[in-house]
Amino acid sequence: MFLLVNIGATKTKIGLSKNFKRIDKIEIFNTYQNYFDFLKFFKDKFSSLKIKSASFGLPGVLNRNKDKLIYSPNLKDFENKNIKKDLEKTLKCRILLENDAALEGLGEAYFGKGKRFNIFGYITLGTGVGGVRIVNREIDKKFFGFEPGHTLFLIDEKFFEFENIFSGRAIEKIFNKKPEEIKDKNIWNFYSEVLSAFLVNVSLFWSPEAIILNGSLIQSLNKKIILSSFKNFFPFNLRPKITFSNLKEKAGIYGALIYIKKSLKYN
Repeated sequence: MFLLVNIGATKTKIGLSKNFKRIDKIEIFNTYQNYFDFLKFFKDKFSSLKIKSASFGLPGVLNRNKDKLIYSPNLKDFENKNIKKDLEKTLKCRILLENDAALEGLGEAYFGKGKRFNIFGYITLGTGVGGVRIVNREIDKKFFGFEPGHTLFLIDEKFFEFENIFSGRAIEKIFNKKPEEIKDKNIWNFYSEVLSAFLVNVSLFWSPEAIILNGSLIQSLNKKIILSSFKNFFPFNLRPKITFSNLKEKAGIYGALIYIKKSLKYN
């Protein structure tokens, strides 16, 4: 049995697979903000199973050894903990750690819209903003990872990270409402245009054939405005294609499956 876990700031998606041909079960839970509660949950729920290997997607920047989170704004209690070692002790199996959005992009490359492209960017818009560049169905080489949500924007002579103006957590703070409670279309039209400008920047840095969008905020945004504004903002005619994930919350589970398969060199 293989354990496939994608941990977001708000929700944790968990899948199980007996082989690499199918995912037998997917469940969604609230994410534990306390690190030791997180370990206890996995011990209570999965330690009795015969897990061969487990892959965990985590929101934030991993160290070079991929055994700790060194930066995770939405899971502060997880920072600098011995996550890989603690999970191996808890589940008694080999543990693989990777960024959550990176695994989601990998899932898109093999099971979603990314199958059509050799080079694509993946952006997830939820509690935070994450992303990854995928090249030839692999997570692209990097020094510290891909963190497009921390891109700087200049507004009224002040610098803001994109994630601090455009994310579920930021929008809730600004409007004192959860994003799904905001029904004013003008607000979402404005955010759709802002997103388009951000996607132009992503495209100019990453030079992808396409950008795949996913995350809980997508359902509130105006897709027509995103596409038309992106076209208008882009400086030349050779533009990436903007498309929307059909895997949705399952993207990271499929990516975790591929990540284990590649690490074990299964054909």
